[in-house]
Amino acid sequence: MIALRLFLSSAAFTAVLAVSYWLVAHDPAGTVLLGFMTAALLVIAGYMVAAERNAGLYADDENATPAGARGERIGTFVLHSPAPFWIGLALMGLLLGLVVAPAAAGLGLIALLFLGALMIVRSR
Repeated sequence: MIALRLFLSSAAFTAVLAVSYWLVAHDPAGTVLLGFMTAALLVIAGYMVAAERNAGLYADDENATPAGARGERIGTFVLHSPAPFWIGLALMGLLLGLVVAPAAAGLGLIALLFLGALMIVRSR
């Protein structure tokens, strides 16, 4: 799996970068952020191992051609949903509220919870 190697090599690179950043700058904030980036890349790589173990994806075949993948079903995509806009707006309210005003953060959190519940109800 090419994507798995990409995420694992990126995680190794950011881990080396975090250690060298700490040794050079002694900055805890940047080191922690690079550590979280490493952890996020490892979580994605772990998910890929767990979810795609027996998926049998056509793209994983080394001899795959675009003509051979013709007609393969890749999923259903909703093209006209307003949900990403509203979720982004609510998330922006939450994060901006954490910096500026806690009341705005509370409203953003309530909006995110409402939108999450709405998406769960609509998906059934």
